Amino acid sequence: MKRDFISILDFEKELEETIDVAINIKAKIKSGGEFQPLKGKHLGMIFEKPSLRTRVSFEIGFSHLGGTALYLAPNEIQVGKRESVHDVAKVISRYVDIIMYRAFSNKVMVELAQHADVPVINGLDDLEHPCQIMADLMTVKEHLHKLEGLKLTYLGDGNNVCNSLLLGCATVGMNMTVGCPSSYEPESGILQKAKDIATKKGMVIEVIDDPIKAVKDADVVYTDTWVSMGDEAELEQRKRVFPPFQVNADLASHANPNHIFLHCLPAHRNDEVTDEVLDGEHSKVFDQAENRMWAQMAVMLKLLAPKSVDTRVERIE
Repeated sequence: MKRDFISILDFEKELEETIDVAINIKAKIKSGGEFQPLKGKHLGMIFEKPSLRTRVSFEIGFSHLGGTALYLAPNEIQVGKRESVHDVAKVISRYVDIIMYRAFSNKVMVELAQHADVPVINGLDDLEHPCQIMADLMTVKEHLHKLEGLKLTYLGDGNNVCNSLLLGCATVGMNMTVGCPSSYEPESGILQKAKDIATKKGMVIEVIDDPIKAVKDADVVYTDTWVSMGDEAELEQRKRVFPPFQVNADLASHANPNHIFLHCLPAHRNDEVTDEVLDGEHSKVFDQAENRMWAQMAVMLKLLAPKSVDTRVERIE
């Protein structure tokens, strides 16, 4: 039976294990090794939104695993407009072994996955960005050597990245505080789901509107653009509301002295984060960007590897 990766919770039972697989694949290939269990497989990449990291990381990552990737530009398919979602899913499933879809709508994302006969990976939609969070948690584990019990503070807009971070942090046993202005909170259903998961693990998920209190004692400080794609009409309003949540040296000084700083990029320098922080000693944003590739390789391996390939981290030799 085929599996999809639409929400971070689709890997709830194996989230940290998949991160460990990604770390192991990265070490093996960077040391000159070869690991190509997906030789002869084909990835179809449907883009409705442009992205530097998503395209390059999926295309090169799938190549590392032995497969080939096909890029489909926004004007080439027009899912649900030029052709029904059902028909697009059925046709592409006849050509490729796995689909990555970078979409505007979570509703359409879910519909495509329901009708596809091959695994579908969410490369971003308006509700979640699970591949980004796999890379984020991988970066945290690489630099802080654990996940459970840490505190991650996210500052800014409660967007799709924030939503998936809430679910991801709760799943791996991290505490998470969202510092954001009122009316810019994360999606309420996802927030409640994350709180429920965290409570069972003895962790805390909270949303507050005080940036200094939010960042206090954080092991990871994270921010994202104040204006996501699709929110451009709110640019001026958001630039009036969000400045207190800018990650600058003063605000970051309230975090754990050994904290790391993350940003999913692209960054609007000196808006949500200052140059001093983005280029500073605590910043791991370019490790984080690289890890998109390794984390997604682990996800694709989990979804597509033949039964003869043991995907457990200790078996990738």
